[in-house]
Parts: sequence; C-alpha cells; structure tokens
Amino acid sequence: MVDLSVDFDKEAAMEWLRKVSPRRVLIQSPLGLRALAERLDKFVKEWGAESFISSSPTWGGCDIAVEEAKRVGAEGIIHIGHAPFLSQTELPVLYIEARYRDYKPLKDMVESVASALGNHKRVGVGFTVQWLDHLARFMNDLSAKGFAVLAGEPGGHLSHRGQILGCDYTSLKSIEPLVDCFLVVGSVFHALGAALVSEKPTLMVDPHTQRVEWMGDKAKRILASRYHMITRFQRARRVAIIVSRKPGQYLMGLAQKLKKLLNDKGMEAAIIVSDEITTENLSDFSFDAYVNTACPRLSIEDQARFSKPLLLPVEVLVALEEISWDEVLRNGLLLNMSLKSSIT
Repeated sequence: MVDLSVDFDKEAAMEWLRKVSPRRVLIQSPLGLRALAERLDKFVKEWGAESFISSSPTWGGCDIAVEEAKRVGAEGIIHIGHAPFLSQTELPVLYIEARYRDYKPLKDMVESVASALGNHKRVGVGFTVQWLDHLARFMNDLSAKGFAVLAGEPGGHLSHRGQILGCDYTSLKSIEPLVDCFLVVGSVFHALGAALVSEKPTLMVDPHTQRVEWMGDKAKRILASRYHMITRFQRARRVAIIVSRKPGQYLMGLAQKLKKLLNDKGMEAAIIVSDEITTENLSDFSFDAYVNTACPRLSIEDQARFSKPLLLPVEVLVALEEISWDEVLRNGLLLNMSLKSSIT
C-alpha cells in the first residue's frame, strides 16, 4: 500500500505562534488534508489561541483566506498544503507544506522511470512541494542508472530548488537548454503544465497511482483546442475580463490594460470581479467571450465546461494579432513573457 501520510514541523509552527502571538487563528486546507487541519486546530488551542477551521476550498498558495480570517477576527492564518507564494499579506501567514514522509512510493518507480526515459539521458526534474523531501535521493537513484539529472533553482513564485507549481515552472525553464526532457513528480495536472511551457518532452511520474506517462499527445490536444478558442474569440464583439478577488490572483491593472486594448480594437469590454469562476456564475451574462486573468489553469482544465471562449491574456494578444501563436509556443502557453512588452 502506498503510504501518503504527511506531517508538519511543530517547532516552526510553535516559533510562528510565539512571534505573531495571535489570539485567534484561521486554519485553511485543501481537500485531502483536512485531517491535518484538525491536528493543527488542536495544536493551536493547546498553545493558547482560539482556532477556527475553514471548510472553504483553497486552490493554491495564491488563495489565502484573508477576508474570511478578518471576518472571524483572526490575527493570523495557517495555510496547509502549499509553499509560500505571496511576499506580502494583510495578515501573518504560516505555510504548512505537509510533505510526504515515505520515500518508498517514489523509490518503487525508479526502474519504470528509467525504462520510460530511454535515451533521454539529460533529465530536468520538477517536484510538487509534497515530494520535495525526496528530491536529492530520487536524483541520486536516477544518476545511478546512468542519467544526468538537474534541478533548477527557485524563481517567480517558487520557494525551493526543484519545485514546480501548476502555474509556475520557472525552475524547469531555467535549465531548459541543458536537458533532453523534463520529468515531473506529481500528477497529470502538474506534468501537463510543464508540457505546455516547453517543447521539450515531459514525463509524468505519479507516486499516488504509480503511473509513468509522456505528456506530448495531451499537450498537443490542449494547444489545438486553445488555438480553436482563439479563432472563436476573434468573432466576439462583447467581451468580459474576469478578475479574481484571491490575493495572489488579483490583477486589476492587467485587466484594465486589456480592456483599453480591446476597446481600441473596436470591441466592447467589461470587467467582472469574482472569487470563484464557474459556469453558474457566468451563465446569466450575454458576453460573447471571456478573458481569464485569474488562475491560468482554469482556461486549460475547465474550458470544456464553458460554452464560450475563456482566453488567457497572452491568447488575447494572439487573437488581436499583437503577437504570433508561434511566439507563444516558443515561450510557453502558461508564461506571459510577452505581456509586459505587448500591453502598454
């Protein structure tokens, strides 16, 4: 049986509580880590603070429940399951990364991974934060099989060497010229994101399911679908730009620049502010298309649920012929490198 038990650093948690000295704490966690939230609730109470557990969904380190915490009078937030993402927050935040203790699920895959890699001898690795405690050991095991294994340094919103996020693959892009392929330890979600930021082949390694799979075909289908949505967007006349209220996704300045750009191109544009972007929340609007300035993965994973195009900002630039689709493919679909120079 795969051991996926997690733990938290009690000394670091105690140090944070002493430093912040909150009278009330809000604890938030994603599904799958609610048991750890209960343990932390007990830990905080034993330290001497009042504790509240949030059952609201949280999608990443960008999704800090600041407004919810302020509503219950919390003076600090414990956020479970993600590495530090935001450099500044309205309230003190302790990120509990909840790392997997057991290396065995990953060790058991070394042989199948080596077989799948074949002649891809120079390998760039990216790990989700839960598996990072085993990064060095896994790299050593692959090296013993004859592979040259590299892990990139953190950048962007990343906190650790070799870390990746569903929206940030800076560590992989930094070593892209040095490797034959990427190897992502996580899930299809994380590996597919890597395949969308580089033309280098990406191998998914999922210790949960013990699956090993190349992402090339899935990435090609996604890119074809995205280009189809771009062509549909070109027929739109009324467009809504969606801005997320989540602290790490709030990009009102970008939305306003996009609105001006669309207006200059003769299109009517409005800005919608939302905490959760769902088909139900948008169903009563009569816009022809939408622009997503929130989590970029919404446009990738959830587009099929929307009847109208839900474009990323960089895709809007392609639709308006400000940049080329080839340029996006070179830079990576999830990397908005072209935005700074193309939106003024």
